[in-house]
Amino acid sequence: MNGPARRLLAAVALAALASTALTGAAQARPGHGHGHGHDRDLGRETIAANDGWAATDGGTTGGSAADDAHVFKVDTWDELQTAIKGDESKIVYVDGDLDAMTDDQGNALSCTDFNDPGYSWETYLETYDPEVWGPNEASGPVEDARKRSYNAFRQHILLSPGSNTTIVGLGDSSLTHGSFFITGVENIIVRNLGVHDAYDCFPSWEGDSWDAQFDNFEISASTHVWLDHLTVTDGDAATNDYASPVIWEHKVERFDGGIDVVRASDLVTLSWNHIDTHDKTMLIGNTDSTNYDEADKLRVTVHHNWFETTSQRSPRLRWGQAHVYNNYFTYDAESGYPYFYSLGAGKESAIYAENNAWDMPGVDPALAIGNYGGTGIHVEGSEFNGEEIDLLAAYNEANPTKSLSGEVAELPAVHGKIHDTDEVAELVMRRSGAGNCR
Repeated sequence: MNGPARRLLAAVALAALASTALTGAAQARPGHGHGHGHDRDLGRETIAANDGWAATDGGTTGGSAADDAHVFKVDTWDELQTAIKGDESKIVYVDGDLDAMTDDQGNALSCTDFNDPGYSWETYLETYDPEVWGPNEASGPVEDARKRSYNAFRQHILLSPGSNTTIVGLGDSSLTHGSFFITGVENIIVRNLGVHDAYDCFPSWEGDSWDAQFDNFEISASTHVWLDHLTVTDGDAATNDYASPVIWEHKVERFDGGIDVVRASDLVTLSWNHIDTHDKTMLIGNTDSTNYDEADKLRVTVHHNWFETTSQRSPRLRWGQAHVYNNYFTYDAESGYPYFYSLGAGKESAIYAENNAWDMPGVDPALAIGNYGGTGIHVEGSEFNGEEIDLLAAYNEANPTKSLSGEVAELPAVHGKIHDTDEVAELVMRRSGAGNCR
């Protein structure tokens, strides 16, 4: 956490689960959705009528209509994985700090517990050392054993909720070492939860780089998703992505995205989240190809999020349309994480960015925008280190051969209050992240 932040801040089977069903006692401080006063229950809330893309076309209600038999309070990883299954309306309250790297008895697990008999990290390095293997992608028996290890690990640490699900953290609850994989579903709400350290135990060697697979959140081929008041991190300093060793002249990658929206997902709102110290932060659209027919999909609203020391993709967009407003970007040069850019314009992208603020001492404001195959980006009302600035003009002056126009699709009609830029820093730092629904 950087200096300004420190100064401003002070934050089981279904049958078995049914026995823990709540009857309305699980209440939290008021959130920003549609609720019922100071004692409203976050699990019963739906997205507010105007809260971005996830509020359109019928809105996002999650499991708010669940009957008492489908309201669960869980305090183990195994209970959580069981409770989120199925497409009936359900509310799942997470109570405490749940660790995916535990067995069904709560005993701690390590990466080696998922090793296939034909795999170990040491064997992998010996086999695919370029001086032995050449400049080639890993293949053969040891790579096959890595894939079997990876698949066993993946099955254990992924959370894949069914449609019509609300997941809410109680108090300061969190999930560590797990990965949300929201895929092929609709009507999902996740709120008020810390999600940390989606560490890949089994990265692969691609011949010229290392590749990790797990995001804190991946929204894939899904619609009507609202992620709100989450705290997303890489975990502690021992596991951060830039603490990884360099092997074969490349950093071993252990983390992928923070919150990624891919494969023709649509109608998504990402609000009031705190993403703290991450590299590839928020990718919207994972390919330049037309494989997923995304030209009229990937409509995402990104508002009132705190991107604290995020290296890049905050967000990066391909296809679709992203309304990016009232977000706060800070950077701690002592974190060990480099800064590349914040807003990335990719192929056929339409980013409409307004009233966002950056506090990044020593950083050139021209770096706030990156061009990755885009043609335009609309940016207005920006402040950089306390000064009003035309970020697009700064970018274009520094990048005359990769300039961007200011012409994109017009402002989305559905959005909540857009605050003045000079309010953003204090407001977002005070109210974003888990534990700050009110």
